[in-house]
Amino acid sequence: MSSLAAALAQRLGAQHVATDAVSCAQATADLSDWPGSVPAEIVIRPGSTEETATALRLLAEFGRAIVPRGAGLSYTAGVVPRAPAIVVDTRRLDGISIDAENLTAVVGAGATWQALAAALAPHGLRAAQASPVSGSVTTIGGTVAQNLPGGMDGILGLAVVLADGNAVRTGALALRNAPPFWRHMGPDLTGLFLGDCGAFGVKTEVALRLAPKCAAAFASFAFETSAAMMAAMVRIAQSRTVNRAFAMDPLPQAEATRAEPAWALHLTAEGVTAPAAEAGIEAARALALAQGGREIPASLPKTLWARPYSIRGLVGPGGERWVPVHGMLPLGAAAACLAALEAEYAAMGPALAEAGISISHMISSLGAYVTIEPMFYWQDALDALHLEHLPEASRARFAHFPANLAARDLVRQARDRLSLIMDQHGAVHAQLGRFYKLGSRMEPGAAQLLHSVKAMLDPRGRMNPGALEGSQG
Repeated sequence: MSSLAAALAQRLGAQHVATDAVSCAQATADLSDWPGSVPAEIVIRPGSTEETATALRLLAEFGRAIVPRGAGLSYTAGVVPRAPAIVVDTRRLDGISIDAENLTAVVGAGATWQALAAALAPHGLRAAQASPVSGSVTTIGGTVAQNLPGGMDGILGLAVVLADGNAVRTGALALRNAPPFWRHMGPDLTGLFLGDCGAFGVKTEVALRLAPKCAAAFASFAFETSAAMMAAMVRIAQSRTVNRAFAMDPLPQAEATRAEPAWALHLTAEGVTAPAAEAGIEAARALALAQGGREIPASLPKTLWARPYSIRGLVGPGGERWVPVHGMLPLGAAAACLAALEAEYAAMGPALAEAGISISHMISSLGAYVTIEPMFYWQDALDALHLEHLPEASRARFAHFPANLAARDLVRQARDRLSLIMDQHGAVHAQLGRFYKLGSRMEPGAAQLLHSVKAMLDPRGRMNPGALEGSQG
């Protein structure tokens, strides 16, 4: 054990410091494949903000790079360094404190969304913050660092440990002797750390706004073309009649038999009462039917409302590798962007087919924008991160596929091309990691401000170097 690892073990406990090859390799992997990545030097698992600060002060003395990590279920290399680093695994930071009277909670960054939902259920409450469908495993701190297409309006404040080991508190957690209920007192310092991909600091605690559970109503519609579906989604988003709209085309297996319509649009409306929720669906129904939609049973949105968290999508139905690319588009650009993407699919079609690569979509709207997410599927060897989250029976079925490096390379090229098309239509992105562009797309003054903030918080550039393009200057 190195002198650094021994010193970390003395401060955190030997059981919370890992140096073995398996742990170090898995701690710097995500759902995609990144040539040039390197394993962690050491993995540490602090159990509190104070322990995190103690560890980071020591790492500052040794001059080591730091990579914060939650569950690692991203696909943009946000936790995949290209040089040796110390990985701070936050999953022991899993405490949950609920203030039902003030509709707030303070949770450890390593708590999962599902654990929070279970803790809130006896109070009849839920997080007001949108959360990912992978919330059975995804950590709250990871979501905060990566950002979501649903936005971060439900985050009230943070505890963050900076590269020098200084622990800072922002927003609702910044005031002494006051309940954490209000984020925007003075400049929004919390906003600095939202969506930073861990480049500004390690999140250890998150204050969240809560909301009462409410009534919901649902509807689903089949469309034969992507253009008709998108027209309906845009008009429904413009009307603000529902809280969530998402559309899917069939996975390749279903498409081959035409077991499903070309596109299915699923709607969820919330209301204080059931009639209020139904009124939202009724207004949206008229818009969907006007665009040629055919109403079908709303089983999928009902199921997701009842059981919102699942990680089945980490692989395809037949154990295929799965990697998406996404962009959030203004309402007025969504249809043109989707058409441009479809034209690119046609151009790539022969090469994709030869490599056994299929594309399906998740398209959604949680506000005045549309998120388009093409998803690539192909048979390939699964990594340890995939296998960790598969049921035992599926693990036995899917664990022995041969590596398909040619398909991985083609998917990397295709993701780059699709991301560029989205950006040309004005897209923005969540979980920027080391994949999506940021600084190079910014106005010069904004890019300089980004660099200045990074230089102030992390002057030696040790906090997740290479993440958040443009922050390094």
